[in-house]
Amino acid sequence: MLALLATSAAAACTRAKREREVREAREHTERVLDRVNGLLQNTVEELVQATTREELEAGVVGELAAADPYAFAWIGQPDLASETLSPTAWAGDAALPIEERSFSLAGEGEPVSDAYRKEAPQIVEELGNGDGPWADIAGEAGVESLLAVPLVYKDASYGVLAVFAESATAFDERERVVVEAIGRAVANAMNAIERGRILDATEIIELEFSVRDSDLLFNRLSTGAGCRIESAGVDYRSDGNVRLYLTATGVDAADLLDVAATDADVRDATLITEHEDECLLEVIVAESLFAMLTEYGAAPRGATAENGTTEFTVELPYEAEARELFELIEDRYPGTELLGYHERERAVETRQDFRGALSDRLTDRQETALRTAFLGGFFDWPRDIDGNELAEAMDISRPTYHQHLRVAQAKVFEELFE
Repeated sequence: MLALLATSAAAACTRAKREREVREAREHTERVLDRVNGLLQNTVEELVQATTREELEAGVVGELAAADPYAFAWIGQPDLASETLSPTAWAGDAALPIEERSFSLAGEGEPVSDAYRKEAPQIVEELGNGDGPWADIAGEAGVESLLAVPLVYKDASYGVLAVFAESATAFDERERVVVEAIGRAVANAMNAIERGRILDATEIIELEFSVRDSDLLFNRLSTGAGCRIESAGVDYRSDGNVRLYLTATGVDAADLLDVAATDADVRDATLITEHEDECLLEVIVAESLFAMLTEYGAAPRGATAENGTTEFTVELPYEAEARELFELIEDRYPGTELLGYHERERAVETRQDFRGALSDRLTDRQETALRTAFLGGFFDWPRDIDGNELAEAMDISRPTYHQHLRVAQAKVFEELFE
């Protein structure tokens, strides 16, 4: 009987201990989730509100440095000319002397350099017990561990995010996943800001390239069909694919369509129109040179391919790193050559400028035909008015009215798309 009571008591104690451990683990998990959710929410707010890269970086390092268990955070940008990476924003209570410091991108075994070159997170524990620059920098700052994550969005690398903690074991798997997620979000936001800069830039860099690599779709198509191909436009679809409009000369349209349709990178190819030895093709691809350039923050300005060589021009904001773009293209397409480099000012067209350009191109009859069609509901579906009524309103024949309308539409679209 006593043995049974002792066994029951031991089982009750064990059960109580297990329940307490489960309760404590649940409470700990809830605290961690609350902290992580709060950190992510605050960081996302900083990313959404930032209009410049400087604002974004300052907001992110401020949020990280204020969150436990982190004690300090900084973001560094690369300088490919000197092959170094330097801090551009930092925050935290720990007194880390990183201002005006730079780190070699070629330094093997250096966490910041490795994070950038290998595009993979790097963790260093017990900073004070090691050798190298970080042992000196950590010094008496009271930090014992470092996590450096790359800021990468697709093919573009924007630097490194480094976070420090007082505990040597602070960066477990959970913390690494959180900081990595923040790093990806930061890189995505930086990409959006960089892409927006070219739209407002008045001082730009114009670069001309030549690519002979057969990995470039334009080269394969021009070689396979034996023709000259020009880019006529790019459309980025909601499903992630890219729609290319290609104009080809000196080729039978059916031959070019066959070459495009059988290419491994082409998901779909459609002949839009053909006239004698010239045709317009729509090609759907998962990736393209233009998409890569746009994601970097450059503005493609057309491409021409002939005999297996493509020449194209891009524009960059004046502050952008032209060498980094060249190396990005060369890594993807060996055999890339830089044909030209120009710095110039570009006038930003306002809405009034656009309207003025149209007014200069449209005759009075063409503008009247276009305006009456728009205001009268000719472009609505279903239509509120037909061509006969609009022609009568202008006191002209229906064929003449439609001629004026078609020419006016063509001029508007030329201003819009070209």
